[in-house]
Amino acid sequence: MTLTVYDRQLIRSVERMFPGQGAGAVVEKLICMGVVDTVRCKVLVVREYVGELVRGGAGKVAAMYMAAEKFCCSYEYVRKCMYYYKDVNMV
Repeated sequence: MTLTVYDRQLIRSVERMFPGQGAGAVVEKLICMGVVDTVRCKVLVVREYVGELVRGGAGKVAAMYMAAEKFCCSYEYVRKCMYYYKDVNMV
């Protein structure tokens, strides 16, 4: 992925706004400001959680059911996160 001029400016702005703070603190502040796409974040978290369980030896369907329980959502939502939102992945 190539960063746009907007992306690079956002990075500079965030670095100026939150100098010396850890990633977790910065993300928390950006979420509170309302500038983070929380839907895409939820999809990412679900995908990563299922991936961790699968890497740990769980079957994919079982891992997806465990994710539905953990995040208090439907299995169908987890399935949608896994198969519909293909462009949301950790780098």
